[in-house]
Amino acid sequence: MGKELLKGLEIVLLVHFIVGLILGIIFLFIPETYCTLVGVTMTDHGVLRLIGAASLALGGSSFLAYRSKDWEKAKLLVQMDFIWLASAILGLIWWLIESGPVAAWWVFGMFIAFLIAFVYFYILQEK
Repeated sequence: MGKELLKGLEIVLLVHFIVGLILGIIFLFIPETYCTLVGVTMTDHGVLRLIGAASLALGGSSFLAYRSKDWEKAKLLVQMDFIWLASAILGLIWWLIESGPVAAWWVFGMFIAFLIAFVYFYILQEK
């Protein structure tokens, strides 16, 4: 076994898995309910269902990284999360500037927090 994961990174990966699971289930299976709760009018919920599938996949990969306990196995998955979070943050900024609902700010904040945590532990893990 290679270098073990830092305890803090394990916690971030586990929290990321849980959040991805929750959001994935909501967006994949009940996007209409979500839209009603946050005041978003959408007639085609297909995009939210795709986001739900992506959330389940990315959250699931965080769980696999968490379970591996090995930095070399988890490293690529953490790098993938960088790409996802950075591009999702850009998309959220665009949406918020145009017309995004207040609820989008919570998602924006959560994505920023995850990106900061992943970058922080990535740097520590690479030392």
